[in-house]
Amino acid sequence: MKKADIQKIRIDIVSNHANSLTLLLDRDGAIARQGTGKLPADDVSVRGKSDGSAFNSLISMLDERIFPHAAVYDHPHKIGIPITWSIAFLDNKQNTAVFEFRFGNETADVGELLPFFDGFISQAVALTDSWYAKEKSKISK
Repeated sequence: MKKADIQKIRIDIVSNHANSLTLLLDRDGAIARQGTGKLPADDVSVRGKSDGSAFNSLISMLDERIFPHAAVYDHPHKIGIPITWSIAFLDNKQNTAVFEFRFGNETADVGELLPFFDGFISQAVALTDSWYAKEKSKISK
């Protein structure tokens, strides 16, 4: 998969069996988000349009060498609260690259990809936080 071909990014975090984040970003600026990635889960879900800068910033973070490693990584010794991260990329030919990590919040020795995606997810949340807060405030009015 090539970065230039990616059309959509989806990030899901399930923590202690609760959906704590769902984030969808599209190259055309469409965006949808529910949650912050933290517990307690925020159930407010919003959709809208953005200028696409969050998507472009996240694409620029990617190294294409990760894509051959797309797989499910199920840590055999999960310690603490169970967590599942799922990061999916969809390209313009409907091909997908999905990375899924199953671990515990206190699990050590998580390999090299998980820390990369920790930064990627943190950046995705940070880049969409103000948009999410603004859209949520429209619902509560």
